[in-house]
Amino acid sequence: MMDDASSQSSTVLDAEEEKKSALEKSIYVLKELIETEKLYVNDLGLIVEGYIATMNEKGVPDDMKGKDKIVFGNIHQIFDWHKDYFLGELEKCVAEPERLAQLFIKHERRLHMYVVYCQNKPKSEHIVSEYIETYFEELRQQLGHRLQLNDLLIKPVQRIMKYQLLLKDFLKYYTKAGMDTTELEKAVEVMCFVPKRCNDMMNVGRLQGFEGKITAQGKLLQQDTFMVTEQDNSFLSRAKERRVFLFEQLVIFSEPIDRKKGFSLPGYIFKNSIKVSCLGVESCVDGDPCRFALTSRGADGNAVRFTLQAASAEISRAWVSDVGQILETQRNFLNALQSPIEYQRRESKSNSLGRAIRAPPTRQHRDGTPVRRKAPQAGLEPQTHRRAGLRSNPLRHRTPREAPHMKFMALNEQPLSYEIIWGNRRALGALTRVP
Repeated sequence: MMDDASSQSSTVLDAEEEKKSALEKSIYVLKELIETEKLYVNDLGLIVEGYIATMNEKGVPDDMKGKDKIVFGNIHQIFDWHKDYFLGELEKCVAEPERLAQLFIKHERRLHMYVVYCQNKPKSEHIVSEYIETYFEELRQQLGHRLQLNDLLIKPVQRIMKYQLLLKDFLKYYTKAGMDTTELEKAVEVMCFVPKRCNDMMNVGRLQGFEGKITAQGKLLQQDTFMVTEQDNSFLSRAKERRVFLFEQLVIFSEPIDRKKGFSLPGYIFKNSIKVSCLGVESCVDGDPCRFALTSRGADGNAVRFTLQAASAEISRAWVSDVGQILETQRNFLNALQSPIEYQRRESKSNSLGRAIRAPPTRQHRDGTPVRRKAPQAGLEPQTHRRAGLRSNPLRHRTPREAPHMKFMALNEQPLSYEIIWGNRRALGALTRVP
């Protein structure tokens, strides 16, 4: 009996020791986060207080005037925030580690400045590459810097990717220490999403030859590389490698540029596009779960069909699902614009199904006794009643029903264009038919 008790006691002590060790390791990770943050702020200072300050003071060569704004993007904003606020907040987490997760969650919107920086990065790289051996090399020597400018300008990209790795390590040890990790898991999710958006926008920034305004196409929802065949009337092209970007209002097909072809940086050349208002989608083309088709019908009535071969069935399903959601959202929105009364009636009927009946405020007879009301129907939970109508959001996403073969088309298969103008936190829709 004594041996059993001793064994149990030893096991408990070992478990406690493991938790203590894991907690100590989590603090090491936190301190690494802070120390690397200090180095990062110092590197940003070399750019802002070194290059930018010197260029503002002494001026820039005539052939570079105006380009300096593109070279540095919003790095001054990033530097100021990290130096004046974020570093100090991280240092407070040593005494209160539980603050760390909320620090990243709270500032998710602020961290969007990295997405802006990364979207500008390809243009910045192009200009820097023209002057790196001449003007910027002279500045580097004057400032006494060890690193070249392009090595410093990549630091924000590297840093935004690094946060998720450090947070994952912190989460791992915090979990082993038996601590509550609910907020940490949210923070890791945030810091996985932000770098993905950054990477997406850097790729979009390397797109060449697109004459439209890329920022007017809505959010970038998907991007991937496919083998694409194009069929226009009776002509069928051979399969070609294409980088395809799915925006809320446009699908863009582009050709990847190889460095071997003489380009210093990888990029994409615009080849074709489909407006979402003219878009259709089919899944499992020829019974292949990795193949799907995007179709377009122009104003002239000619149909074009792009068949995309994905690397996996999972990628194909994700694209079909996202395109299907876009088209259904568009259909709901256009229905609301074209027939607002009918849309309001349908939404009201839909919202009333299964809606709970909230008991109204108790009224009293003149003698003070309460007026009896009918009890809510069994099985219905009370919830706040809200008048249905155009105030309900016609742009909400609805996941299309999954089926072995799905096909979605734009409303009436007619090319439609629409514009949403946001003002004073209200949405106004303007619908025009393409002639």
